Amino acid sequence: MATLSLDEDELKSVEQTLARLAQLSSSIQSLKMDILKSNPLPHPSSLQASAQILQRNLQTVLDNLSENSDLFARMAIHPSTNYPGRTQENLLTQLLRKKLEPDVEELVADGRETARLATPEGVVELQAIWDELRQWTHERIAAYVRDEAGDVYTKDERATGTDKVRTGLRRGLDEESDDDDDDDDDDEEADEAEDGIDDDGDGGDEGKKGKTRLVRGPEPETLLWFAARGDFEVPRNVEYERKVGLRKGLEGVNIPPARPEGAEPA
Repeated sequence: MATLSLDEDELKSVEQTLARLAQLSSSIQSLKMDILKSNPLPHPSSLQASAQILQRNLQTVLDNLSENSDLFARMAIHPSTNYPGRTQENLLTQLLRKKLEPDVEELVADGRETARLATPEGVVELQAIWDELRQWTHERIAAYVRDEAGDVYTKDERATGTDKVRTGLRRGLDEESDDDDDDDDDDEEADEAEDGIDDDGDGGDEGKKGKTRLVRGPEPETLLWFAARGDFEVPRNVEYERKVGLRKGLEGVNIPPARPEGAEPA
């Protein structure tokens, strides 16, 4: 490079700035390598210590640039006539570049935006965004519960026509729900008939016409266990065929009432 026409103090300031920039670059590279080599990530205390070192180095560079702002503003760097521009073209382009590279410029813009949001005005702006988002979320949830939660079809399916929805079923979803209710009622009636439950309480007129009342006895597994062991208490590891409404032990067993003392058998 050609001479910069700097005195000894100004040249020392430039060299000092260069040394601090090199130190900052070394700290960044060291932190980057620690993160890449560590699996899992380094301990939070180590990351915090590295961040504090970077913050101090960056603050030192900023202070030095502020103190020598006049010097760096009037400095004009240009290559000398004997500089190997053909072989060192990339380095020369980087040194003489007046604008940031696109990726670096994007990072700088993101950093400035983050710094702006950290100000009181930025915090107020972020709070307004969150308030608007919270209000929209509440309204959307209320609309879903009121209009969509009980519908078997989505809003888009209703708009395009439910007859075009391919569910893989032979009947509509609305009809299926009604049939399920009917099936549940039939199952309840069958269970009541099997257990010998009469909804009228007095047996009704049908009982008077000779219809027998169904009474369910003990489970077949209980009878088989009693026949083999003489005990109605079936072990827990025995699996019953009936899964609902089991009668275990003496439930359903017709035990005759005890005879009074002194009574003779018939």
